[in-house]
Amino acid sequence: MATKWTDEQKKVIETRHRNLLVSAAAGSGKTAVLVERIIRMITDPEHPVDIDKLLVMTFTNAAAAEMRERVETALGKLLDEDPGNKNLERQNTLIHHAKITTIDSFCLNLLREHFHELDLDPGFRVADEGELMLLKADVMKELLEEYYGREDERFIKFVDTYATGRTDGGLEEYILKVWEFSQSNPWPGEWIAACRKELWAGGTGEDGDPMEETAWMKYLIQDVKRQAEEFLDGLYEAADLAAEEDGPQAYAPMLAEDIRGMEELREAGTYREIAECLEELKFGRLAAVRGKNVDPEKKEQAAAYRNLAKDGIKKMKALYLPGDIDEVFADLDACREPILMLLELAEEFSAKFQEAKEEKNLVDFNDLEHFALEVLTGGSLDHKPGLVADELSEIYEEILVDEYQDSNEVQETLIHCVSRERFGTPNVFMVGDVKQSIYKFRLAKPELFLEKYESYGKEDGLYQKIELHKNFRSRPEVLSSINDVFYRIMTKQLGNIKYTDDAALYPGAEFPALPVDGQAKTEVLLLNTGDPLFDGMDEEKADYTAKEAEARLIAGEIKKTHGPGTRDEDL
Repeated sequence: MATKWTDEQKKVIETRHRNLLVSAAAGSGKTAVLVERIIRMITDPEHPVDIDKLLVMTFTNAAAAEMRERVETALGKLLDEDPGNKNLERQNTLIHHAKITTIDSFCLNLLREHFHELDLDPGFRVADEGELMLLKADVMKELLEEYYGREDERFIKFVDTYATGRTDGGLEEYILKVWEFSQSNPWPGEWIAACRKELWAGGTGEDGDPMEETAWMKYLIQDVKRQAEEFLDGLYEAADLAAEEDGPQAYAPMLAEDIRGMEELREAGTYREIAECLEELKFGRLAAVRGKNVDPEKKEQAAAYRNLAKDGIKKMKALYLPGDIDEVFADLDACREPILMLLELAEEFSAKFQEAKEEKNLVDFNDLEHFALEVLTGGSLDHKPGLVADELSEIYEEILVDEYQDSNEVQETLIHCVSRERFGTPNVFMVGDVKQSIYKFRLAKPELFLEKYESYGKEDGLYQKIELHKNFRSRPEVLSSINDVFYRIMTKQLGNIKYTDDAALYPGAEFPALPVDGQAKTEVLLLNTGDPLFDGMDEEKADYTAKEAEARLIAGEIKKTHGPGTRDEDL
């Protein structure tokens, strides 16, 4: 029986000759649609594309293996139905050479074929994690011993600033974090150079000073504005409650004052303006509410909205305004030299680590991607795609990227190099769901997905997006509750994407009727990670403790749900 595709799924399967971004919600049949698109392309009656002319990129070996297996199975079924079809027989042979692969494997194959262009020993191998950890530790020890031996005042100041306790563990962690982040950029050395330039640009924060133009200060200002906007939403709700006939009307004057101060904070454009607004936001005591006609729930809710804003501003002051503003700027100036030293150490570590790997003829996964970029750009200073990139662009009719929301800048640059976009014929198919981005801790950059989501049009064009928002996995009752939660908590300010009707989940499957004893009810379980229990913990420990508490809560609910008298089919 043929699969019945939705109109949106058909559009994804059949649209050709453009950059196509598919925002595929959870349970929307993304993998099935991707496989069908590949099958339709290689079996097109007029212009079939050989499967080895497609580059299908996934993020895990398991996903690549599953994709290959699904395509092979689909081809096998078609051959069973039409055993004499020459094209199907050809594709069934070519499937063994198809580039259905992880990005790392693609890069590795590229290096195997072009090692001579990098002066790379053809016998190189990819190091395992344990091996790399030991090598990093040795290199780090050598690096720090070398700098201690120099008795460089800049290094001593850096140690005094960042060392914790009597060991170098804290220093090593900072150096590795900067190095790791640099590796998520296509050209790590240029990223470090840009950081240096920005540090030298920052000044004392006087009006018109370059400090206001630094990326980190812009981030700080945007973060303050985002939080102020969220607090305002709550204060507006509180003011609406206070304005109701049975609301806490005595709160209205103080709420109006809070709102005025918060609106000024939202509009602040410089750090000094933010500091002034934060100093003026006092959150005085609310007036007593008397009268029998006041709804106690509305009174409690209005006070709760205000307390959220009050506590949030208190935390913001502690984080962004720890003292007198001139002292803050003086402290920032004092941090410049230690941070410049941190960048120097990260750069030195990178060079020494590279030398250590070369001595052992090893590469790591960062090397695979960066060396592949060197091959694709021919090592040119302007980083423009070179002859190898042109050859691959000619070979691949289309590049299909799964889980695109988990790409980073390096992978994005690799994809651009082998695509045909620079020739005016974009040919990249990207599918994913930014709401499911889970690899930011691995320096994925979901903003790449969001930028295209915002700029691509829904209508036909060289840059088009299609939404798959029908869910075939869950009951309508579940989807409705999920939507209700995410309409409220997923905002442009908080998650870089607003949860709209386009992003919402819609039922796409039919389920057996519910038991006769009524409608299924969903339940929201809340865990307060702002509980005093977490106060005083460092961020990492508090995060772990919160996750542990969340896991216990979920496990307890599963155990209760699967207790006596409950069958899986009743869930």
